[in-house]
Amino acid sequence: MMAALLLAACGNREEELKERALVLCRYIPDHELREEAKDFMTADFYAALDTMFNHLPEEEAMEHEWLFYLVTGNGGTLPVYEVVGVKVVDDAHAVATINVRQKWEDGTLAEDSGVVEHQLYMEKVEGVWLMSDFDGRKKDLRHSNI
Repeated sequence: MMAALLLAACGNREEELKERALVLCRYIPDHELREEAKDFMTADFYAALDTMFNHLPEEEAMEHEWLFYLVTGNGGTLPVYEVVGVKVVDDAHAVATINVRQKWEDGTLAEDSGVVEHQLYMEKVEGVWLMSDFDGRKKDLRHSNI
């Protein structure tokens, strides 16, 4: 009986984390970092992204051009997110595996858009799950001004 309750609790937690990851997907910066994303990211991750998107001279920012195409590329499409799994690392850390497909603004799927898998890292801060990294790229965002 206890084992069944534990399995049910784990399943509920995974579903809760999958739902939260789907919300966080809306704030993955792609071509721009929206200010409201600050409420959905850890302070250090947002600060690193803010530096790259908003405070570097253009020539230096271009060294990190990959950042502007994290999920959509440069083809005028919009991402469609699907959270396919969540791995709980510990009580304050989890990693969601998300699949991304592209659709055109009219809602049709881009024919040449395959599914691309990404990793969305989450950290629980003051009881709220926030995005703390994306595809392990936070290390690439480190800059001497941060």
